[in-house]
Amino acid sequence: MFTFAAPKFETMDKLIEYQIPHKGLSLGQHEYNFHVNDKFFVDKQIHTIDGGNLKVSFVLDKQIRFMQADIIINGTIKLVCDRCLDSFDFKIDITYNQIFKYSNSPVDQNDDIIYLGDDIYNIDVSKLIIDNILLQIPIKKVHPDDKNGNSTCKKEQLELIKEYEKKEQADPRWEALKNIKFED
Repeated sequence: MFTFAAPKFETMDKLIEYQIPHKGLSLGQHEYNFHVNDKFFVDKQIHTIDGGNLKVSFVLDKQIRFMQADIIINGTIKLVCDRCLDSFDFKIDITYNQIFKYSNSPVDQNDDIIYLGDDIYNIDVSKLIIDNILLQIPIKKVHPDDKNGNSTCKKEQLELIKEYEKKEQADPRWEALKNIKFED
C-alpha cells in the first residue's frame, strides 16, 4: 500500500524569504532586494558551488494580464578549480528580463515566459536565481590567469601534475612496440 508522507516544513521555510506573493500586489513597479550567501547554496543543495556573496535586485512590473521582472545578480561564487582542487572566487554579473503570464488552462512552460495558474500565489525567486547562476559556470573551472597570463593555481599542485605527466610519457612497453617491422 502506498502512503504519502507530509513534507517537512522546516526545509520548505528555509527559502521562504525568496518567495514573492504576487496575488495581492497593486499594478505598477515593486522592487525587492535579496542577499545570496553560503546558506542559500546549502539550502538549495547545490554541490557544485562552495558558497558565495551575491546581491539580487528584482524589479517586478505588474500589469493587468502579465508581469515583467528585471533581474540583476552581482557578486561572486566559490568554485573548486578542476586543475588544482583549490577554491577560487568566480565573478557573476547577470542582467535579464523574465515575463510572467496568468493562465487558467495548463500551458507548456518555456524559458521566455512563465505561466502562473490561479493556484500559484508566490513567485519562487530562488529558482530563478540558481538557474541563472548555474548557467554562468563554465564547463572547465580553473583559476583565472594573472595580468601576465600566468596561472594562479597552487604551485605545488601544478608541479605534481608536471611530474605525473613525465612518468606517463616514459613507458618502455610502447617504445618496444614502435620497433616492430612488418613485411609487405
